[in-house]
Amino acid sequence: MYNYGRTLLLNIEGSDNYFVDIPGDELIPSEYVPATLPTYLTNIRRILFGANPDRAMLNYRSAQLLQLISSTELQQYVESLDSRITYSSYQLQLAQPSTFEPTVTQYGEIDTTKVLTVVGSPNSPDSSGTSGYDFRVTVDGVNITINKLFSPTSSTQEVLSFTSGLSDLYALPGTGYSVRVNTSTLDGGWTVRGFLRPTATLDSLELAIQALGEPDFLQLFGVSDVEPYLTFKNCWNDHPEFAYRLGGLVLAVMYRTQELTNA
Repeated sequence: MYNYGRTLLLNIEGSDNYFVDIPGDELIPSEYVPATLPTYLTNIRRILFGANPDRAMLNYRSAQLLQLISSTELQQYVESLDSRITYSSYQLQLAQPSTFEPTVTQYGEIDTTKVLTVVGSPNSPDSSGTSGYDFRVTVDGVNITINKLFSPTSSTQEVLSFTSGLSDLYALPGTGYSVRVNTSTLDGGWTVRGFLRPTATLDSLELAIQALGEPDFLQLFGVSDVEPYLTFKNCWNDHPEFAYRLGGLVLAVMYRTQELTNA
Protein backbone atom coordinates (compact mmCIF):
# COMPACT_ATOMS: atom_id res chain seq x y z
CA MET A 1 0.00 0.00 0.00
CA TYR A 2 1.07 3.57 -0.50
CA ASN A 3 -0.06 7.11 -0.07
CA TYR A 4 0.21 9.26 -3.19
CA GLY A 5 1.16 12.38 -1.23
CA ARG A 6 4.16 10.53 0.19
CA THR A 7 5.02 9.24 -3.28
CA LEU A 8 5.08 12.80 -4.62
CA LEU A 9 7.25 13.96 -1.75
CA LEU A 10 9.83 11.23 -2.35
CA ASN A 11 9.59 11.55 -6.16
CA ILE A 12 11.66 8.44 -6.95
CA GLU A 13 11.18 5.57 -9.36
CA GLY A 14 8.37 3.20 -8.44
CA SER A 15 8.63 -0.60 -8.32
CA ASP A 16 6.59 -3.62 -7.36
CA ASN A 17 8.62 -4.09 -4.17
CA TYR A 18 9.65 -2.18 -1.12
CA PHE A 19 12.99 -2.51 0.63
CA VAL A 20 12.53 -4.17 3.99
CA ASP A 21 16.16 -3.47 4.96
CA ILE A 22 15.79 0.31 4.59
CA PRO A 23 14.23 2.09 7.59
CA GLY A 24 10.74 3.46 7.04
CA ASP A 25 10.42 2.06 3.54
CA GLU A 26 7.09 1.66 1.83
CA LEU A 27 5.84 0.65 -1.59
CA ILE A 28 5.93 3.24 -4.35
CA PRO A 29 3.61 2.27 -7.21
CA SER A 30 5.49 0.74 -10.12
CA GLU A 31 3.78 3.06 -12.58
CA TYR A 32 5.12 6.18 -10.86
CA VAL A 33 7.71 8.00 -12.98
CA PRO A 34 9.61 10.73 -11.10
CA ALA A 35 8.96 14.26 -12.27
CA THR A 36 11.84 16.28 -13.62
CA LEU A 37 11.98 19.13 -11.16
CA PRO A 38 12.71 22.78 -11.93
CA THR A 39 15.40 24.68 -10.08
CA TYR A 40 13.11 26.26 -7.50
CA LEU A 41 11.84 22.86 -6.31
CA THR A 42 15.35 21.45 -6.35
CA ASN A 43 16.54 24.32 -4.18
CA ILE A 44 13.86 23.64 -1.56
CA ARG A 45 14.32 19.88 -1.64
CA ARG A 46 18.09 20.24 -1.21
CA ILE A 47 17.44 21.84 2.16
CA LEU A 48 14.78 19.32 3.17
CA PHE A 49 16.54 16.15 2.03
CA GLY A 50 20.19 17.00 1.34
CA ALA A 51 22.14 17.42 -1.87
CA ASN A 52 21.88 13.82 -3.05
CA PRO A 53 19.46 11.96 -0.79
CA ASP A 54 19.33 8.19 -0.73
CA ARG A 55 16.15 6.27 -0.10
CA ALA A 56 16.70 6.03 3.66
CA MET A 57 17.10 9.80 3.95
CA LEU A 58 13.97 10.40 1.88
CA ASN A 59 12.02 7.97 4.04
CA TYR A 60 13.13 9.56 7.29
CA ARG A 61 12.55 13.18 6.38
CA SER A 62 9.26 12.45 4.63
CA ALA A 63 8.01 10.69 7.74
CA GLN A 64 8.89 13.75 9.83
CA LEU A 65 7.19 16.16 7.45
CA LEU A 66 4.06 14.08 6.95
CA GLN A 67 3.71 13.57 10.69
CA LEU A 68 3.99 17.34 11.14
CA ILE A 69 1.23 17.97 8.60
CA SER A 70 -0.98 15.31 10.17
CA SER A 71 -1.04 17.35 13.39
CA THR A 72 -2.79 20.20 11.57
CA GLU A 73 -5.95 20.84 9.58
CA LEU A 74 -3.72 20.82 6.49
CA GLN A 75 -3.94 17.02 6.58
CA GLN A 76 -7.04 17.31 4.40
CA TYR A 77 -4.78 18.31 1.48
CA VAL A 78 -2.75 15.12 1.86
CA GLU A 79 -5.93 13.06 1.99
CA SER A 80 -7.31 14.86 -1.06
CA LEU A 81 -4.44 13.34 -3.01
CA ASP A 82 -4.92 9.88 -1.48
CA SER A 83 -6.90 8.91 1.62
CA ARG A 84 -4.80 5.81 2.30
CA ILE A 85 -2.51 6.75 5.18
CA THR A 86 -0.05 3.90 5.59
CA TYR A 87 3.18 5.55 6.65
CA SER A 88 2.23 6.09 10.31
CA SER A 89 3.17 2.48 11.09
CA TYR A 90 6.84 3.33 10.50
CA GLN A 91 7.09 6.13 13.05
CA LEU A 92 8.05 3.79 15.90
CA GLN A 93 10.78 2.12 13.86
CA LEU A 94 12.30 5.46 12.89
CA ALA A 95 12.22 6.62 16.52
CA GLN A 96 14.21 3.64 17.82
CA PRO A 97 17.93 4.34 18.44
CA SER A 98 18.71 0.74 17.51
CA THR A 99 17.47 1.39 13.96
CA PHE A 100 20.56 3.54 13.38
CA GLU A 101 23.23 1.50 15.13
CA PRO A 102 25.98 -0.12 12.99
CA THR A 103 25.54 -3.80 12.26
CA VAL A 104 28.75 -5.87 12.23
CA THR A 105 28.67 -9.29 10.58
CA GLN A 106 31.58 -11.66 10.21
CA TYR A 107 31.92 -13.35 6.83
CA GLY A 108 34.11 -16.15 5.50
CA GLU A 109 35.25 -18.59 8.18
CA ILE A 110 33.24 -17.70 11.28
CA ASP A 111 35.25 -17.46 14.49
CA THR A 112 33.44 -15.78 17.36
CA THR A 113 36.71 -15.20 19.23
CA LYS A 114 37.67 -12.66 16.55
CA VAL A 115 36.03 -9.31 17.15
CA LEU A 116 35.86 -6.10 15.17
CA THR A 117 34.72 -3.17 17.30
CA VAL A 118 33.05 -0.02 15.96
CA VAL A 119 33.62 3.19 17.93
CA GLY A 120 32.91 6.88 17.46
CA SER A 121 29.94 9.18 16.96
CA PRO A 122 27.95 9.19 13.72
CA ASN A 123 28.11 12.06 11.29
CA SER A 124 24.95 13.85 10.26
CA PRO A 125 23.66 13.03 6.75
CA ASP A 126 21.48 16.14 6.51
CA SER A 127 23.71 18.09 4.14
CA SER A 128 24.74 15.29 1.80
CA GLY A 129 21.54 13.27 2.04
CA THR A 130 23.58 10.06 2.21
CA SER A 131 22.29 8.04 5.14
CA GLY A 132 23.22 4.48 4.24
CA TYR A 133 26.71 2.98 4.41
CA ASP A 134 28.20 -0.44 3.67
CA PHE A 135 31.83 -1.44 4.29
CA ARG A 136 33.94 -4.58 3.93
CA VAL A 137 36.75 -4.71 6.48
CA THR A 138 39.50 -7.31 6.01
CA VAL A 139 42.43 -8.06 8.31
CA ASP A 140 45.23 -10.26 6.92
CA GLY A 141 47.73 -10.34 9.80
CA VAL A 142 49.68 -7.34 8.56
CA ASN A 143 47.23 -4.91 6.98
CA ILE A 144 43.67 -3.77 7.44
CA THR A 145 41.73 -3.04 4.25
CA ILE A 146 38.51 -1.03 4.25
CA ASN A 147 36.35 -1.10 1.14
CA LYS A 148 33.52 1.42 0.98
CA LEU A 149 30.78 -0.02 -1.25
CA PHE A 150 28.29 2.87 -1.33
CA SER A 151 28.86 5.76 -3.70
CA PRO A 152 31.40 7.18 -3.81
CA THR A 153 33.24 3.88 -3.48
CA SER A 154 36.74 3.84 -2.05
CA SER A 155 39.37 1.48 -0.73
CA THR A 156 42.07 2.09 1.87
CA GLN A 157 44.77 -0.16 3.26
CA GLU A 158 46.88 0.51 6.34
CA VAL A 159 49.43 -1.45 8.34
CA LEU A 160 48.02 -2.81 11.59
CA SER A 161 49.51 -1.09 14.61
CA PHE A 162 48.86 -2.09 18.23
CA THR A 163 49.18 -0.40 21.59
CA SER A 164 48.46 -2.28 24.83
CA GLY A 165 46.72 -5.05 22.93
CA LEU A 166 44.41 -2.81 20.87
CA SER A 167 44.91 -1.64 17.34
CA ASP A 168 44.84 1.95 16.21
CA LEU A 169 41.51 3.33 15.05
CA TYR A 170 40.80 3.03 11.33
CA ALA A 171 38.16 5.34 9.89
CA LEU A 172 35.04 4.29 8.03
CA PRO A 173 35.01 7.27 5.63
CA GLY A 174 32.05 9.61 5.78
CA THR A 175 30.40 8.03 8.81
CA GLY A 176 32.18 9.39 11.89
CA TYR A 177 32.84 5.79 12.93
CA SER A 178 36.15 3.93 13.16
CA VAL A 179 37.00 0.27 13.73
CA ARG A 180 39.65 -1.50 15.75
CA VAL A 181 40.71 -5.07 16.58
CA ASN A 182 42.77 -6.65 19.33
CA THR A 183 45.85 -8.86 19.11
CA SER A 184 43.63 -11.98 19.09
CA THR A 185 42.08 -10.80 15.82
CA LEU A 186 44.90 -10.75 13.30
CA ASP A 187 42.87 -12.03 10.38
CA GLY A 188 39.25 -12.15 9.31
CA GLY A 189 36.58 -10.27 7.42
CA TRP A 190 33.50 -8.31 8.41
CA THR A 191 30.74 -6.21 6.92
CA VAL A 192 29.76 -2.99 8.68
CA ARG A 193 26.41 -1.65 7.54
CA GLY A 194 23.89 0.84 8.78
CA PHE A 195 22.27 4.23 8.43
CA LEU A 196 23.19 7.66 9.75
CA ARG A 197 20.31 9.32 11.54
CA PRO A 198 19.38 12.84 10.35
CA THR A 199 19.94 15.40 13.10
CA ALA A 200 18.70 18.71 11.67
CA THR A 201 15.59 20.01 13.41
CA LEU A 202 12.59 20.95 11.32
CA ASP A 203 12.68 24.51 12.58
CA SER A 204 16.29 24.82 11.38
CA LEU A 205 15.14 23.66 7.95
CA GLU A 206 12.45 26.35 8.00
CA LEU A 207 15.08 29.01 8.68
CA ALA A 208 17.28 27.72 5.86
CA ILE A 209 14.37 27.76 3.41
CA GLN A 210 13.44 31.30 4.45
CA ALA A 211 16.89 32.38 3.22
CA LEU A 212 16.08 31.32 -0.36
CA GLY A 213 15.45 34.02 -2.94
CA GLU A 214 12.03 35.50 -3.62
CA PRO A 215 11.92 34.02 -7.18
CA ASP A 216 11.79 30.52 -5.68
CA PHE A 217 8.70 31.38 -3.63
CA LEU A 218 6.98 33.19 -6.52
CA GLN A 219 7.31 30.04 -8.62
CA LEU A 220 6.29 27.76 -5.77
CA PHE A 221 3.14 29.61 -4.71
CA GLY A 222 2.39 31.40 -7.98
CA VAL A 223 2.13 35.06 -8.85
CA SER A 224 -1.68 35.11 -8.86
CA ASP A 225 -3.78 34.00 -5.88
CA VAL A 226 -5.10 30.56 -6.86
CA GLU A 227 -6.17 27.82 -4.48
CA PRO A 228 -4.81 25.69 -2.94
CA TYR A 229 -1.57 27.64 -3.34
CA LEU A 230 -3.07 30.75 -1.78
CA THR A 231 -3.75 28.78 1.40
CA PHE A 232 -0.28 27.25 1.32
CA LYS A 233 1.31 30.67 0.81
CA ASN A 234 -0.68 32.28 3.62
CA CYS A 235 0.37 29.50 5.98
CA TRP A 236 4.03 29.84 5.02
CA ASN A 237 4.10 33.63 5.20
CA ASP A 238 1.76 34.46 8.05
CA HIS A 239 0.68 31.57 10.24
CA PRO A 240 1.80 31.90 13.88
CA GLU A 241 2.22 28.13 14.30
CA PHE A 242 5.35 26.45 12.97
CA ALA A 243 3.54 23.28 11.86
CA TYR A 244 1.28 25.27 9.56
CA ARG A 245 4.12 27.34 8.12
CA LEU A 246 6.35 24.42 7.16
CA GLY A 247 3.33 22.25 6.37
CA GLY A 248 2.04 24.81 3.87
CA LEU A 249 5.39 24.93 2.11
CA VAL A 250 5.74 21.14 1.95
CA LEU A 251 2.23 20.77 0.56
CA ALA A 252 3.02 23.32 -2.14
CA VAL A 253 6.07 21.21 -3.09
CA MET A 254 3.89 18.10 -3.29
CA TYR A 255 1.19 19.76 -5.37
CA ARG A 256 3.69 21.33 -7.80
CA THR A 257 5.29 17.91 -8.21
CA GLN A 258 1.88 16.46 -9.02
CA GLU A 259 1.36 19.09 -11.71
CA LEU A 260 4.68 18.11 -13.27
CA THR A 261 3.86 14.40 -13.25
CA ASN A 262 0.57 15.16 -15.02
CA ALA A 263 2.08 17.55 -17.56
